[in-house]
Amino acid sequence: MFRSGTLRKFLALFLLLSTVLSLAIAVVDDAGRIVNIPMPPRRVVSAAPSATRYLQALGLESRIVGVTTWDNYRKAENIGNMVPLNIEKIYSLKPDIVFTFGGFQFPEVEKLEKANLTAYVLNANTLTDIIKAVGQLGAVFNIKSKADKLTQELRSKMTEIGQKTSKIPLENRPTVFFTITIPDEKAKELWTAGTGSYMNELIVIAGGRNIAAPYSGNNGWLSVSWEWLVKQDPDVIIIGAYGDPKEVEQAVKNHSIMKNLKAVKNGKVFVVDGDEISQAAPHIFKYLDIFYNFFYGGK
Repeated sequence: MFRSGTLRKFLALFLLLSTVLSLAIAVVDDAGRIVNIPMPPRRVVSAAPSATRYLQALGLESRIVGVTTWDNYRKAENIGNMVPLNIEKIYSLKPDIVFTFGGFQFPEVEKLEKANLTAYVLNANTLTDIIKAVGQLGAVFNIKSKADKLTQELRSKMTEIGQKTSKIPLENRPTVFFTITIPDEKAKELWTAGTGSYMNELIVIAGGRNIAAPYSGNNGWLSVSWEWLVKQDPDVIIIGAYGDPKEVEQAVKNHSIMKNLKAVKNGKVFVVDGDEISQAAPHIFKYLDIFYNFFYGGK
C-alpha cells in the first residue's frame, strides 16, 4: 500500500508526465522530415533571417537566443554565418530547436542532428506554403489560437486584394518584371521570379502580369538575359535592392539598356527593400497592397 505522501508524489509525477506527453508532437517540416518535438521550445536559434520573421509575426522574439550575422534581429547572440553554421556556438546556447532555411543551407541540418540538436527546415516557396508554415509553428510552440488568427489575417489579405483585381481584364493589367539584380553595366544576366515562386503570386494577385510567368527554376527563380528583357519591354519594373533606393533609381536611369525601356521612360520603376522582400515569411503579404498601389496608384 502507498502511504498518503508517496501517493501524492506519484500522482503529481503521473500528472506531470501526462502533461509532457500531451505536449509532445511530431511534425513534418518543409524538407519532408519528421521532426519530434517533446515540448514547446523555449530556447530557439534562428539560423535563417526568414525564420526570424515567422517568430516575430507570432510574437515569439523573446525565445530567440541566437541569430546569424545576416539577421536584422539584434537582441540575440550572433552565431555567425548561415553557411557553414558554427555548430559549437549553437550547441553552447542550449537551444530546444534550430530553424534553418532549405536550399544551400540544407546540408547543415545533418551537422546539427549529429550534435543531437533538433533542426526544423522552414522553406516556403508560395504564399500558401507560408500560411501552412504558420499553422505548423502554432503546433510546434503550442500557440494554436495565435497561429490561427495570423493565418486568417493572411488569407483575408489574399482574398481582399484578389477580389479587387479579379474583375480587371487581362489586357488592362500591366506587364511586370521583378528583379533582385542591381542595375550594373557589367551584369550579364538578371535574376527574376517565375511560376512556382511567391513573387509570381504577389504580382498576379495584385493585378499584374508577370512577364517571367511562363518560366520557372529552383523554387521558381531563374536568370534571364538583357536581350529577353528588352524584347518583353514591361510596363512596370520592381527592383529588390540592398542599397540606397535613390542610387538604384539613378543607376536605372543611367543604364545604357534600361533607360530605353518603357517602364523607365514612364516613371514606373519601383525600388523595394531587397532584404525584406527576398524572405518568404508572413510579412511578405503586405506587398500585395504595395504592388497593387504600384500598378494602379491606389485606385
